[in-house]
Amino acid sequence: MNFPGYSDEQLIYLLQQGDRSAFQEIFNRYWNPLYAIAYTRLKSREEAEEVVQELFTTLWSKSDTLLIGNLSHYLFGAVRKRVINQIRSKITHEKYWVYCQSFIPSAAETTEESVSYNELTQAIEKAIGELPEKSQEIFRLNRLEGRSVPEIAQSLSLSERAIEYHLTKSLRTLRLHLKDFMVTVLFGIWFF
Repeated sequence: MNFPGYSDEQLIYLLQQGDRSAFQEIFNRYWNPLYAIAYTRLKSREEAEEVVQELFTTLWSKSDTLLIGNLSHYLFGAVRKRVINQIRSKITHEKYWVYCQSFIPSAAETTEESVSYNELTQAIEKAIGELPEKSQEIFRLNRLEGRSVPEIAQSLSLSERAIEYHLTKSLRTLRLHLKDFMVTVLFGIWFF
């Protein structure tokens, strides 16, 4: 078949039928412009490739359920949203790093202290990563971005009680995951 001559609408129809060749044609048409948008905003080749690759993976895996009226608008809108989410994630990660650093004294660290700190940071990241997605989002908004419960409730269209529930549950889960590191933290606070 001569897919380059097909319209976007025809390709969408074939894609929804599971046609891999139609998907390949969409990929060929849109990869470069989508990558260019992502790279312009992210300034990282790897991050831009990852964003666009995830978009195409979702397009293929959900092709039978996606309702796409205009393929171009859908893809460019989706890549912009993913870029924004990637930037937000980087900002949150940086704020989290600063937050974690506030617990460690700035005095000269020994190798042992540095290793302990790195292990603690990894354990915290892992513990947060094991929270349900909504709890992770609420925890990061509250603890890392400093947003209040009412602000989070309004932005996520949830009740304040629901936000408090997620925070309480998250803190309880983090305490359980980090109990082995509490001795290290208490030791560090006691002696510094």
